[in-house]
Amino acid sequence: MKKLLHFISKIYRISLHHKKQESLVWKDLKQTHHKSEWKSGVYEKERYIETVFTISEEKAASFYYFIHEGSLHCRVKVLENFSPEITTDIFVLASHFNNLLVNGIVKVDAVNQYVEYDQKLDLLVLLLYRGEIKRLISTHYFTAKDVSAAFDRLITEQEAPAIIIADLLKKKESKNQDNPE
Repeated sequence: MKKLLHFISKIYRISLHHKKQESLVWKDLKQTHHKSEWKSGVYEKERYIETVFTISEEKAASFYYFIHEGSLHCRVKVLENFSPEITTDIFVLASHFNNLLVNGIVKVDAVNQYVEYDQKLDLLVLLLYRGEIKRLISTHYFTAKDVSAAFDRLITEQEAPAIIIADLLKKKESKNQDNPE
């Protein structure tokens, strides 16, 4: 009986008008932040949530979560400012990431000189599986940490983008061999 009610609940959620679907996912997003006890700012009028997470030992970043065009978006600036002299390397590193990432995209704003990592997930998935919000936030966070570390390495160590990506892939492969799932 419990499975039947759960199934009917899913059917009901996906059969609603898209504005009502957005409202349900917005409510689920707020509940996820509240239950996780993250320090978040919820902006009801603008319908976004801002949460500050630490992405390295010496760096914190503001993560933004909002619903737009039928998807839940996660956005964070992984690099606040860069010198115009390294713009080409910034674009090359971002391109390497975009070729490797299954979900999300690394965007470079050359005019305002910042880099951000965005990820989104269709509302339909979130309506069917409520736990996906927390998984999306987690995936976005850990990927943002890797992207941020790579750009920090480019800036501080002036390492070539290809070497940074190769080292990151080697690290991920080693981690996967240590923890096969």
